[in-house]
Amino acid sequence: MLMDLLTAKDNVAIVLPGGFEIYKYALMITFGILLSFVLYLILSKSRGIDIDFSLELFIWVVPLAVIFCRIFYVVPRLGEDYTLKTWEGFLECLDIRGGGLTIIGGIFGGALGIFFCALRNKKYSLMYVADCVVIALFVGQIIGRWGNYFNQELYGIEVTNPALQRFPFAVFIDARQTWHYASFFYEGVLNAMGLIIALLLFYLPKKKLKAGTFSLFYLMWYGFVRGTLEFLKGSDTQTIGNSGVKTVQLICYIMCIVAIVLQILLQTGKIKLESARFAKRCEQRRDLLQEKAVAQALAIVKGESFSDNNKEAEESDKKEN
Repeated sequence: MLMDLLTAKDNVAIVLPGGFEIYKYALMITFGILLSFVLYLILSKSRGIDIDFSLELFIWVVPLAVIFCRIFYVVPRLGEDYTLKTWEGFLECLDIRGGGLTIIGGIFGGALGIFFCALRNKKYSLMYVADCVVIALFVGQIIGRWGNYFNQELYGIEVTNPALQRFPFAVFIDARQTWHYASFFYEGVLNAMGLIIALLLFYLPKKKLKAGTFSLFYLMWYGFVRGTLEFLKGSDTQTIGNSGVKTVQLICYIMCIVAIVLQILLQTGKIKLESARFAKRCEQRRDLLQEKAVAQALAIVKGESFSDNNKEAEESDKKEN
């Protein structure tokens, strides 16, 4: 196995028995997801979110994020690079190993995962959880961008100045035999700055910030960073029709502007990003479940049978509905 790793071609990390190849890109993405989850667990613990909920959240968020990453990559390219008119074309659309994920889609998919998990459990409000997730997401993106390095993608326009033809200013692209701006590295560094700011805001203020503050900060920061870096890319990026407007850049700047406006309204008390009623229901349900768990533990210690005849948590939901 070690010999395979050392002798494999550049973009392949491991060759398993039978010839199945595991790419360095996949390893970096996987490592980024796992490290993000570790940071999320640290953040969520400080907010009192239990591990059972966090594990279920992971199961919801990661698959939906990957699915939507693929959808956002394939849909703009239907008719050109992909087709749904044939079975083979449909399978190609599903072939993630063939390459092609758009992080913007992952944001929407992950948000849906948080939404469904929060509604199903009714233990923690949506924004309460989302603020922890988005901070951890920075880590996944920082590490994941090194997957782009191994894949030799997400680079900028050609660098013709010999003085800049070295890393980290530029990266040599084998397929083109030319130097290009290392956009992936710039994005990783800027996201690392965003992560530091978010962590400082999370831990330093004596008064807890309003729910949704970090979610809006992430959307603003990432939207501005990714949208601005699109200027370093060539004309071969996906555009809206023949307008010349880059699809990702437009989405990112709209996301950034909307996030800034909502952040101002949130901090000035003009809006709330979560329902006070739902947040209160979550708190009540959590208290009931904790009381039930304590009572059950005491019954076990005493050797008594425990029956949840009142089913208070469920009855509370029914009354509210």
